[in-house]
Amino acid sequence: MTNVTAAALAAKDGPYAQMRTGVVTSFTTNQALVSVGGSTFAASYLEGTVLTPGALVACLHQRGSWLVLGVLAGVGPNLLANANPSFEVSAPGSFPALWFQANLSGVATMTVVTDPNAPAGTQVAAVSGPAVGTQSYLYSQPIQVTSGDQFTVSAYAGGDYQPSDALTADAALVALWFANDTNLYPTTSSVDIVIATSNNLVQSPPYATLGGTVTAPVTGFMRIALRSVTETAQRVLWDSVIVRSI
Repeated sequence: MTNVTAAALAAKDGPYAQMRTGVVTSFTTNQALVSVGGSTFAASYLEGTVLTPGALVACLHQRGSWLVLGVLAGVGPNLLANANPSFEVSAPGSFPALWFQANLSGVATMTVVTDPNAPAGTQVAAVSGPAVGTQSYLYSQPIQVTSGDQFTVSAYAGGDYQPSDALTADAALVALWFANDTNLYPTTSSVDIVIATSNNLVQSPPYATLGGTVTAPVTGFMRIALRSVTETAQRVLWDSVIVRSI
């Protein structure tokens, strides 16, 4: 996000300070990048603060200046923390470890690639498919749920195109439901629930932030699917999948 855009956002709020909740996308010496409301920007932080990608933080916003006050407590851990949520476990060129593939239309190719603009870490999952309307799921390890449980789910998705491609790749977060922790798609126990979508992804960077809440309709297991729709040389790039219990 440019300083011009940050200033434009600040102008909407006037001279008064505003508290916002954000997600840390990266943290290095002397710089924190935070995503708030789908926009990512640099923010200052208090001396001695150590932040990690994916952490929920409280931010103070006034006249284009952003300050990270600290990490929010009581929001719960990322339930996919041990399931390769940012695709850093796999070597570039390999299929994302601990994830699964389901082809809904056509046959997709899924691989880990290095991306210097990755929102978290240095690697992302790239999904492609040359046929028009190639549609697929890259879906996660299972999370045990009870009917009525609620979860917040988020991820980053970016388009990757050749100069001749139309910018028409689509991305969606989808919750899948299973009777046990060994069943794989399409052996589901309830209808898939779309959590968030982003159509006609722009060339990354920037990455789009997809996020929303979902309520478990059954008792059993939930897997989070990253749905990609591509054609020709288009790719959808995915990173930093986060699932938290509400």
